[in-house]
Amino acid sequence: MSNLARQLETRQIQDIATRTRTKPVIKTKNRISSGEKFLYFTTVIGVVFATYLVISAYAAIYITNNEIHTLERSINNQVTNNEALQLQVTELSAPDRILQIATEKLGMTLNDKNVKVVSN
Repeated sequence: MSNLARQLETRQIQDIATRTRTKPVIKTKNRISSGEKFLYFTTVIGVVFATYLVISAYAAIYITNNEIHTLERSINNQVTNNEALQLQVTELSAPDRILQIATEKLGMTLNDKNVKVVSN
């Protein structure tokens, strides 16, 4: 019996020893390493910077197009004014009108002997 008692005693000691053993602390590894974090961070910064560049380019294009349309409108207005002034110059430089002003207001007379015809 002594043998049996010792076996039971050793089993109980082993059971107690296994129960009292602390479970080893298992360190969980970070799933994302610091290098990967750096890569993700730089990628996000790159995407934000690229987005900024694209948006600023579109804004610059919009502003330039707006200026172009404004200049085209002012050019069209100036062309219209130039055409009106050219018509007025044509009307005021008519030979009959000049002759009428010279005879009525300035008291000049037309002498055919002194007239020289100049061709362009």
